[in-house]
Amino acid sequence: MRKFALFLLLTVIAAGAVVVLLPNARDRLEAQFPQVREARQQVETATGVKIGDLAAAKPAATTKDKAAQKRGPQSVPVTAAMVVEQDMPIILSAAGSVEALASVSVRTRVDGQIVSVGFKEGDLVSEGQVLFQLDDRLVRAQMAQAEANIAKDVASMSDAEAVLSRRETLLLKKITSEASLDTAKAAVGALKASIAAGKAALDVQKTQLDYLAIRAPITARTGSLTAKLGTNVRAADPVALVTLNQIRPIVVSFAMPQTELTVLRDALKRGAKAEVVVPGSKPLRVSGDLTFVDNQVDKTTGTVTAKVISANADEALWPGLAVEVDLTVEVKRNMPAVPASAVLPAQQGMIAWVIGADNKVAPREVTVERIIGQTAFVASGLKAGERVVTDGQLRIATGTTVTVPEAKPAADTKKAPEAKSEPKPDATAAPEAKAKKGGAPEAKSPIPVPGRS
Repeated sequence: MRKFALFLLLTVIAAGAVVVLLPNARDRLEAQFPQVREARQQVETATGVKIGDLAAAKPAATTKDKAAQKRGPQSVPVTAAMVVEQDMPIILSAAGSVEALASVSVRTRVDGQIVSVGFKEGDLVSEGQVLFQLDDRLVRAQMAQAEANIAKDVASMSDAEAVLSRRETLLLKKITSEASLDTAKAAVGALKASIAAGKAALDVQKTQLDYLAIRAPITARTGSLTAKLGTNVRAADPVALVTLNQIRPIVVSFAMPQTELTVLRDALKRGAKAEVVVPGSKPLRVSGDLTFVDNQVDKTTGTVTAKVISANADEALWPGLAVEVDLTVEVKRNMPAVPASAVLPAQQGMIAWVIGADNKVAPREVTVERIIGQTAFVASGLKAGERVVTDGQLRIATGTTVTVPEAKPAADTKKAPEAKSEPKPDATAAPEAKAKKGGAPEAKSPIPVPGRS
């Protein structure tokens, strides 16, 4: 019984294949083997599909394929950009550190007690501003004493001069001796010297009084305060009362390989500009001028030190900060420029897919001079006005017809004021649409971003 069932199953499978592939043999087979007819009827009843319809459906699919072949290959949507002429900056990049233009350690020149502090830690102080005031009562008393001594000597000298005048008259009448006259002259001279000494002592006291008011020698920002109100300070103390750092303007020091010495000197003569990049989650860029190239090369490191001065009006730079310096040493004019995504590596070198007038693409070998930020500057291989593919290169081949969809206009905010977010640009939109979302640069004017050379 089992053998008969197995035979029947194989017979049904074979018969079904013959019926599907050869519909004309179905009647002959079913007439010869009634079991096949019964099996077919059971299969059609269970599935609800007539076996003959499967064979009839095949010519319909073939007709559809033929219709698709008549239409030909469809064009591939890509994103493109125009080749434009643009100035290419040649940038030397190096790690640098920020230094204060001037750093002053404030110390006292006389001994005394601090009676007032004219600033808070971290304040920006002006040149000549009083930082510390020391107790000046003793010095003022000494000044008053010196002034009194001077006044006494002036009064005594007036009397001595009168005596001298009388004795000169008496000597002419030969009433007094010459010795008496010489004594009067000596008295007047002594009093003049005493007055001069008193004035000198008064000047010393005035200087001491000026030293008791400790002033800022430069306009700078204060650091940590080491001497508080009421502290007794001495001129011999080794620790500064406070340190002042001048940060407006500020200096950025960096080192370059000695092979760039000639380039640095030429840049110094031209007054080259530099950008100081402050690292962080939102990098800041501060402009500056190259103002110094060291007069010798460091033998240990083989580098030469240079300095950039920045106005630092917003105090983005801080002494001791580690930064990156991008120094523009030269600018090449009218270089063909494309978005960096348009240039791809290949076996023969770097290539770009160029879109012809008939919208067919072809690869072209290019020589990339430099890539700065999101812009690639090409030395050869491309000309201004040509179009290149910037996105979708994996879907194209030589001779492929492409289409460049135009950017969709933004939604009318007047008609839909409730819309709070901008519409999403199409994935195949032109570079102008992507540039608004931080993507590739605009096709008509890619903007270079200074970066590492």
